[in-house]
Parts: sequence; structure tokens; C-alpha cells
Amino acid sequence: MLPTFLIGGAPKAGTTALWALLDAHPEVFMTRMKEPRFFTRNLNEPAPGVHMIGPPRRVNFDRGIDWYQSLFAGSEGALARGEASPQYIGAQDGPEIMERWVPGVKIVFALRQPVERAYSQYWQHWKKGWRMAPFERLLEDEPSLRYLEYMSRYAQHLERYRHAFGPERVHLVLFDDLRKEPQRVYRELCRFIGVDDTFQPASYDEAYNEFTSPRFRWLQRGLMATHFARFGRLVPSGARPRLRRLRLRVEGMNRSASRYVPLDPALRARLTERFEDDIAYVERLTRPLPEWRAR
Repeated sequence: MLPTFLIGGAPKAGTTALWALLDAHPEVFMTRMKEPRFFTRNLNEPAPGVHMIGPPRRVNFDRGIDWYQSLFAGSEGALARGEASPQYIGAQDGPEIMERWVPGVKIVFALRQPVERAYSQYWQHWKKGWRMAPFERLLEDEPSLRYLEYMSRYAQHLERYRHAFGPERVHLVLFDDLRKEPQRVYRELCRFIGVDDTFQPASYDEAYNEFTSPRFRWLQRGLMATHFARFGRLVPSGARPRLRRLRLRVEGMNRSASRYVPLDPALRARLTERFEDDIAYVERLTRPLPEWRAR
């Protein structure tokens, strides 16, 4: 049992909501592990000179296809099987590995206004406790700028997958449409992965990945470093669920509801100009996007 479709990104563009909505469908099986990160050998050096913020991201390609297939245990009756790893969009080796192990697999990409996506990801990293310079100052550092922009460079990433898979196996979901027209987006997505498009989930309105602030950022930073550390594999498998529950409980106790500082409109407009080619590319594949441009 291997996936028939993948949700491949982009980060902070609605992938968690898509995972949950598809998980609610009776004909779809989604892995319990939301981000297996199997179809890439390295996420820590996505391009020359691009520096990652925070601890190294662990990938699971070296755990082998048998481990990955075990994530789909119990999916025998499903018409469609999937997983969601938002990092696939930037994985240079993603198409090659996918075609090797799951030839014919379909892939879904959720896309968001490029600057707003990067800004949301910045605050996602901040709430994890990672050491972050102020957003505007971070942009002054070219490697960090390239990192923040990297997942928003939709043209180069989508073209890589469309060339390898063919356009018919790549489906795009716009973050704005998912929020404003979730029923239409869901029907189109169901048709793309080959399941009943008349099914309606109980709700489209549930919020996912809401922003929270850590009360103690040093504690959150330590918890996340432990989460990403490879020594976790040395823990007996029977103890891992308990340790994970303990980590999540401590994380929950360390969080408080909050809102991050709104993106300065002038900064948004200035940065958006850098993404004109990417916006135009997405428009050719979807619809006019005036809301994505400088305003």
C-alpha cells in the first residue's frame, strides 16, 4: 500500500486544512504521521547559499520503503491514499524519488500570496522558539532572504513537477479560494484524486495551526530541538508515543493565544514586486490574482 496522491506544499498555505478535510472523506486514507518527509534525501540545503533557520529538519528517506509503506497499514479499502509533507515543493530531488517509488502518483500544491506566506512562516518559526531577527532586518541578509523567499518561488518549483509528472498529475489549490469557496475547492480536489465529490465534511470552518505565543521561548526551543534530534530513534518504539504525548503536553502548557504583528503594507508592496514573475506564472495556471499584487 503506497500513496495515490501527495500534498506537497507550500508551507503555511493551507496544507493542514487540506489534510484534515481529506481525512474526513470515507474513501480517503491519510497517514497519521502528517509529514513523513520521505520523498527527499535532504531538506537542509535546498539550494546553494540557502541557510535554514532552527535545527536541521529530519527526513526519512533513509528509513526505507518498508517503513514508509507501514504508514499506510489499514488502507486496503480506500480508493485514495495520501500524505502531506509541505517541504516537497522545494525538494529538488522530489520528482525523481517519487517517480521511482510511486510512479503515476498525483500531487497537490496549495499556494498563498508569496510575501504573506513567507511572513506567516517567519512567525511559525518564531513561535517554535527559534532565534529570529526582526523580519525586516532578516531580509537584509541575502542568504536568509533567499530562504524566506525560497518556498514562495512557485514558478521554478511547479515547473519542475509539471515537467516530470505532466500537468494532468499536478493540482493547484489557492489559499484564498480555500477560505472563500471551500466547497468548490473540495469538490475539485476530490475529483482530482478520484473519490466521490458529492461528500460533504461536517465543517469547513475549523481553524488549523492557529498562532500561539510560547510563554518561555527557551523552553519551546528546547522542545523543538528534541523533536528534530535523531536520537529519538534510539528510544524504544514502545516508549515513543508516551514521550511524544509528554512533549505535546508541555508545549500546550507553554502556549498562550496570540496574534502576530500584521505585515506592514508598504513592506508587503515592496517585496511583492520581487515575485511578479511567480504571480504571473500562477495566474496562467489558475485565474487572475489582483489580490496577490501590490496594493
